[in-house]
Parts: sequence; structure tokens; C-alpha cells
Amino acid sequence: MKKLTSDEYDQLPIRGKGRSSNVFNSIVNLQIGEALLIEQKDWKRKASPSTLVRYIEKNHDMRFTCGSLAGGGWAVRRIGEINKEALHKDASKTTENNIPGAERLQLKSDLVVFYLGRMAFHKIERIEDSIKASVGHFWKSDSGIVKELFYEIIKSLEEQGHIVIENEKTYIPLRRN
Repeated sequence: MKKLTSDEYDQLPIRGKGRSSNVFNSIVNLQIGEALLIEQKDWKRKASPSTLVRYIEKNHDMRFTCGSLAGGGWAVRRIGEINKEALHKDASKTTENNIPGAERLQLKSDLVVFYLGRMAFHKIERIEDSIKASVGHFWKSDSGIVKELFYEIIKSLEEQGHIVIENEKTYIPLRRN
């Protein structure tokens, strides 16, 4: 047995839990600014390495850029670390401050079109199902913001008489002229 210094430990190629591939280990052990070229012969999985990179970002608090190369293969570069404390502080702020006005307005208009399309297809639907579908469709956006905008939209549509909300369900009313 040998006692290691902090620098010696940092130089060790750490292997992940369980059966980790060489590509996984190589990506996890990248230092900030270092890059890795993954050739097609090294990659046996059906999905591209970007799925593995996103998994590592999520579970190991690292940031990467990843892209496919014109001649075949992929390039991965570590660009930093994810600061979870900063993310929690940002999440605690009001949603008005998290998204610029133009992006918020664009998301809201896209959500209106999505919701009205669902209502035209389903005729009547539970609000909970509509929210789940909206959050799933707009997965790149913050789910809290999508839910907040969704409630604004259905409230506005109800006030204008375009939809009716009863028993946690929404439907398009029949009009008599």
C-alpha cells in the first residue's frame, strides 16, 4: 500500500463504478480544456457519444462540448464544471428574471399553438395531462416556467371564452349563433 499526495491522486486514471468503458473513463478523466477524439472503431453503441456525454454532465457535474466529425468519429472537449450552488440560487429567483422578455414571449406563443392543437385534437382533456405533455414537448425550457405560462394561457383563454374549465378538465365550448 502507498500513501498518495493530492497531485498524485489527480493524475490517476480513475475508473467509474461498475463496468465502465474506456471511452467513459477517458471522458470522465478529461481536465478542463482537454479534448478527446473518439473514432468509429472505438464506439460500438447504437446511440452517438453525445448521449454518454450528457449523462456524464448530469451525474458528474462537468460541462462538455461534443460534435460529430465530417470524416467520421466524434470530438469531445471539457469546458468546465457545473456549479450546482449557482443553479439552485438561479432557480430560487423569480421566473421573470430567468428568461429575457423576447424568449419568454416566444415560448408563450409556442405553448399557445401547442395547447390549441392538442385541444383541437382531443376536444376535452384533463389539465394535468396537458401540463405533462407541454413540459415534455418543451423539454429544453425550465419546467417551472412552462407550467407558469401554461396556467397564464388557460386563464386567458377561459376569460376570452375560447375554452371552458370544469372539474380540472378543459374543453372547447360549442357556440350557438
